[in-house]
Amino acid sequence: MASKIASGLKRFIKDIVKRFYTLLVTSAVVVIIAVIAFWGIKVISSNIKTIDPGTYVEISMPSDLTENPYMYVDDWAVEKDISMFNMLSAIKAAGTDPNVEGLILDMDSLGFSSQHYDEFEKAVEEYKTSGKKIYAFGNGASQNSYRNALLADSIVMTPSQSASFNITGYYASYSYYKTLFDKWGVSYTVVNTGPYKTYGESYVRDSISDQQREQVLEVYESRLKNFIEDVSEKRGIEKERVQQMVDSGEIYLISPIEAKEKGLIDNLDYRESFIESLAKGDEKPPVIGIEKYVSTNYAESHMKNPASDKIAVIYAEGGIYMSDINPSIIDKEPSIIPSRICAQIEAAAKDDEVKGIVLRVNSPGGSALASEIIHESIQRAKEKKPVYVSMGQVAASGGYYMSAPADKIFAGEDTVTGSIGVVAVIPSVEGLFEKIGINQDTISRGENASVFDISKDMSESEKNALQANIDKVYAEFKSRVSTGRGIEMEQVEKIAGGRVWTGSQALENGLVDELGGLGDAIQALADQLKLEEYSVEVAQNDAGYKKAAFKIREKAAKLAGMDRTHIPAELQKVQEFLDEYDRLEAWSKKPLMLMPVEIED
Repeated sequence: MASKIASGLKRFIKDIVKRFYTLLVTSAVVVIIAVIAFWGIKVISSNIKTIDPGTYVEISMPSDLTENPYMYVDDWAVEKDISMFNMLSAIKAAGTDPNVEGLILDMDSLGFSSQHYDEFEKAVEEYKTSGKKIYAFGNGASQNSYRNALLADSIVMTPSQSASFNITGYYASYSYYKTLFDKWGVSYTVVNTGPYKTYGESYVRDSISDQQREQVLEVYESRLKNFIEDVSEKRGIEKERVQQMVDSGEIYLISPIEAKEKGLIDNLDYRESFIESLAKGDEKPPVIGIEKYVSTNYAESHMKNPASDKIAVIYAEGGIYMSDINPSIIDKEPSIIPSRICAQIEAAAKDDEVKGIVLRVNSPGGSALASEIIHESIQRAKEKKPVYVSMGQVAASGGYYMSAPADKIFAGEDTVTGSIGVVAVIPSVEGLFEKIGINQDTISRGENASVFDISKDMSESEKNALQANIDKVYAEFKSRVSTGRGIEMEQVEKIAGGRVWTGSQALENGLVDELGGLGDAIQALADQLKLEEYSVEVAQNDAGYKKAAFKIREKAAKLAGMDRTHIPAELQKVQEFLDEYDRLEAWSKKPLMLMPVEIED
């Protein structure tokens, strides 16, 4: 009897738990659907379709402005992240929009890269043909924001000593880990091609190499020259005087008041009174952000041509990986994977309405094999229609490899490109095992069977075998450049060796065809195809949804009181190393086509 009661009670409890679980899951699904519906309504309702006459459009962009538009989650609202191309198109549209009175550049959030400046400048100059004014206003000015503000008819800043005008020149700091690794008993074998293929030197040196210093300094000298010329031309100050102010630190951490005295800005005012000064009547003019203006009917009509003839734009942004990439990497940053981008190229090549393809490359490189697969995909697409490449801020090493077969290559003056070379980085923890008392026994058949065993140092035979493999990949790289660019191999040898070039230098040595941005590449392709009317179609991918998923996870962590996005300043270097290790792990045991270091603005 007791056993029957116990058995019945057990079934009863099990049934209750089952019902509760079903109710819980159902409720969760309902909540998720409700949240998605809420997000969708918010996205739709937040789009402004018309604006009032006399409106000013304010351009406020973060330094991490994306090339490829994607969906992201911010404060539980799914919004479309504005892309560089959409923003530039909207600026041009504002020039002919009868309801737009003028533009305002927000100097506090105007962090375009050096290369993006060229494209931004062309869009602003086209806008100016309308005769409308453009103003720049800010509480502070950095080197990049000030260079962009120079495009305005008038630069206005807050009249306070606590406001900042800060022009520093260019600076880079790189971490070197050899001393740390020696203490740990960790070592690296770096096998490369050419003296300038310096990726990996931070693992085997305590300081920067002469070749690394030379090429980074060369990029910075080029950028500083362009900056000085812009300030001189647009502010009417002698180049020598601008150079002297930068080199001496005279315009580092000064106030806008001092900047005005030096002729670097036009006026001093507070934001509210500045906006009021733009009024034509008694009421302050309305101001709308560029991220809202792109969704207006007028702006969209200029960005979406209904013509049946299309030019496809495909974004190749981030490190280059094979399909076995660590998911944690693509959660954090854009990435280029052959299975995805080759499918986009193939689809555009097969689409009869697509008359030509523009590949927008913004990549420091990565997997040599993945670069070769994408290269071959472009070759096949070229058999059906023309393929142009527009280089973003960086299109180096593997980023250049995939670009080489294009019918025409466009780059900005400050684009970082070239870095024709190959490198392999192999770690060893043999010393670490000795320190902590781990004894490793191995059994092998074949002289180089243990080449990628990180528990031991590489033998000379293994190093020689790896070097031979790297040399073959390097020879293939140079052959691809020679064939794709129509350059004799002798000339390729002179510009290879891992050397990094600016866009201007690349034009001189034949690595690119023209200086210009994405819009220039699209227009040139349309001209070649003799298209009077055409639409621009951006290829879609799933990167945005992965980005959104990452943002959702971070939001959940915040709600739980664990903000994983906040890293104490003292741990930043450690985090940077760990992120670099994630990438290195994904690229390990493979020939790599990577530019030496990230060159910051």
